[in-house]
Order: sequence, then structure tokens, then C-alpha cells
Amino acid sequence: MLTNFGFLAEGQHWPPESESERLLTYAQNRHLFNGDHQMVYSNWVRLVRDDQKATLEIIFNFHKRLSKLWADLLLGEPPLIVSPEAQEDVDRLVELNEFLVNAYEVALDISRYGTGIFKVRYADRSIIEAIPPTIWFPVVDRDNVKDIQAHVLAWCYEEEVPGFAGFGTTKKKYLKTETHFKDRIEYKLFAVKGDKISVLLDERTEWHNLGEFLIIPIHNLTTSDSCYGVSDYEDLDAILQEIELRFSQISRILDKHADPNMYGPDSALELDPETGMYTFRGGGKYFPVAEGEDPPGYVTWEGKLDEAFTEVKHLMDQLYLVSETNPTAFGIAEGSRAESGSALKRLLMAPLAHVNRIRLRFDPGVKKVIKLANRLEIEFGYPNAKKIEKLQIVWQDGLPKDDKEVSEIETALYGVGLTSLRSSVARLTGLEGDALEEEVRRIQEDEKRQSELKIDRRNSSAKLDGTSAQRQQRSNQQNSAD
Repeated sequence: MLTNFGFLAEGQHWPPESESERLLTYAQNRHLFNGDHQMVYSNWVRLVRDDQKATLEIIFNFHKRLSKLWADLLLGEPPLIVSPEAQEDVDRLVELNEFLVNAYEVALDISRYGTGIFKVRYADRSIIEAIPPTIWFPVVDRDNVKDIQAHVLAWCYEEEVPGFAGFGTTKKKYLKTETHFKDRIEYKLFAVKGDKISVLLDERTEWHNLGEFLIIPIHNLTTSDSCYGVSDYEDLDAILQEIELRFSQISRILDKHADPNMYGPDSALELDPETGMYTFRGGGKYFPVAEGEDPPGYVTWEGKLDEAFTEVKHLMDQLYLVSETNPTAFGIAEGSRAESGSALKRLLMAPLAHVNRIRLRFDPGVKKVIKLANRLEIEFGYPNAKKIEKLQIVWQDGLPKDDKEVSEIETALYGVGLTSLRSSVARLTGLEGDALEEEVRRIQEDEKRQSELKIDRRNSSAKLDGTSAQRQQRSNQQNSAD
């Protein structure tokens, strides 16, 4: 880890050697997420063939699916971001910055890299964006690695410039850096030669005086001796390598024996006039038998693959266990089927618990990002910006809503007086403002109309009962007189 700014001096190696292992891990995880598993498992897959000329024939991109699962459960149902005093400002910041899209990208980075990063900046308005952890170099206190002194964002790029004496073009490499302190940002531009920082070409400072970093990292699982989060991929690699290797071996065996070879007399060979070679017209290879005239026959394979599939099954069980998932989380129904929303939640207890841990870090991070964006607008005089003091985020569980179950719960709560009609309607329909008031008014009018109809029916029934009683009384009197 970096404890001073010496790594940005002229003549220093870039990227810093102390960060090479982290950056290599990031690069490997990016390949895994993108499905380029050959780039990471290149040595491992040589076990598929003895001659070491092997490739992964089947790639199950569980890495991407896992990262998307956590992001979907966290943000698939958009959370409600509420501020009682500045809701319009919150809505504007969320909408103009496509905040939920950026938050989804940060959630993916949290899973695949262990850390996702928000950045806030001002350009006529506050801008919130997700940045890759590959360009993030935190400078920490030597005595406390959790105490970040500054966030350095640094990346290289190349430009074509005119060649010597104006002939042709040549490429020059540059290093651009942003060093974020709590009150300012220092921008620098360096020339790079080979893998070392050359001369400083330009620098400037931008002040904001907020007393807060405009870089907000959000971590996955963390440890006390590191300022970086732990990737979800770290514990899965060995299992996934074995699963993909095993399936590749099975696929190779089935392909090899799908078109069986033959043996028989060499008289079955025919001369190919184009190549001048004797060949056999048929699938696979033909092995001529020089001695005797044995009839042709198939060379069949008697191997068994049951053990291979049994191993794959056990490996999948361990994969779900280590990744804190299960087949239900990926839409695979095994054994029992969830008949209600409550049953589905019980089946997904482990995945939901994992997402809750992410949410514990994501919630304060999101609040900090939005408040910083708001403070930045006030600092730079954005028109009519109101200060956001209180901010609440109502998170969803990301699971499909069971409308029948939810309506039964709301009806029961309203029936015993534990919730108001307005609150129940808002939760059931998602309406708010004038639309909600209009819906409540219609429901109350319908209830009043139904109540009046019930009263009319009771009155009509009472009149009919009275008329029948009078008729019966007259009939009885008539019978007595007779």
C-alpha cells in the first residue's frame, strides 16, 4: 500500500510496484467477468490434453452471473431516495446523473474487484459517476491503513504527434493524475518514457473547501490490515476451474467418439486422384489390416462418464455453498417450488443475507454521495439549490412481488386498524401526490356507495318482512272468524 506521494515523482516506475499484485488481480477478474477465461486459466487447461495443446471448449461465465445477481438483488427494484426538505433537488440529482445506472456499475465492481468507487465533480452542475478501481491509488496513514490521507486517480494514455522534422507521426505516452484532498484537487500531467515517469508537463489546483473527499469508495468484505475490499471471485476460482476443465474433458471425449474410427483390409482403400493418396470413404480414420482379410469393424469406446458427472454435481454443490447462492437464485427450480413470496424468501435466505451485508455499506455511501453533490452545487452557486439535511433510502429486496400475498397482508392490517387507507393504497399501487389522493377519494366514494346500498337492502328487506307479517296476521284473523 502507498503511504506517501513519492510514487508520483519523476523517474519512478509506473504503475507503482507495490500495487502490481492488486492491478494484476483486477485484470484477471475483468477477464473472468468478460468470459475470457483462457487468459486466466491458460496453464490449468493444459491438463485437458497430454500434448498441452488444449483450449477450454466450454466456459460457464458464473463470474458475471454472480456479480449481476448481487447487483440485481440490490438495485433491480429501484430504492426510494427521500428528503423531506429538498425532494426536488434529490430527484434532479438522481435523474440527470442516471444515478441508479452508475450505482449498478459500482455494485458490479464491488463484486468483481472488491471495491466500487463513486466520484463527484462540478461542471455547471454536480456530476456523479462510477470510476474503475484500476485507476484508484489511495495514500494511507503509515500507522493506520484504514485512514486514507488522499485519493489519487491516475491513468496513462497515448497521443500521436508529428515526427522528427515534421516527417510522419510518433506516439507519446502521458500520465494524468488527480490527487483528491478534503479541500482541493491537484491535477498533474507527466510524460512517460518506457515504464517510468518522465518530466512534469502541467499542474493546477482546484479548491472546493467541503472538508470531504469527492471520491467515495464502497467495499465488499474488508479486513483490518487492508484498505481494499475482497472480491467475490477469490474463493471460487479453484472450483470453477475444475468445473470448466471437467466439462471440457467430457466434451472432448464425446466429440472424439461421436465419429468412430474403423479397421479392416487395405483393399478397402481407394486412390484419391487429386492427392495421389489411398483413403477410405467414411467417417473418422481407417486403419488397414495388412495380414489376413478380416471384415471391417468399428473401434468403439467402452468408457463411462458417470463418475465425471458425479464429480461435477459435487463441485456445483460446493460452488453454491462458497458463493452463498443456490439454484433458486439463478431461476433453477430443484426439489421444491416456492408457492408464495414468503416461501421464495425462505429459499433465498443465504443470498439475501449476502446482499444485506453489501447494503450496510452501500446505504451510507449513497447518502454521502448525494449530500456531497448537493453541497458542491451550493458551494458553486447552482440556482435555487436547497441544502439536503435529512436523507432516507427505502431499499427493496429485489424479489418479484407476490401481489396476492401483499394485498392480503394490507387488507388484514387495514381491517384491524394498524394502517390507514392512504398508506395501504400507496404501498399497493406505488401512487403518490395528487394521483394517490384521487385514488383514495374514489375508494372512499365506492365504500360509501356500497354502504348505502347495504342500508337500502336492509330497509327493503325489513319492509318486506313487515308486509309479510301483516298478511299473516290478517290471514290468522280471518281463520279465527271462520
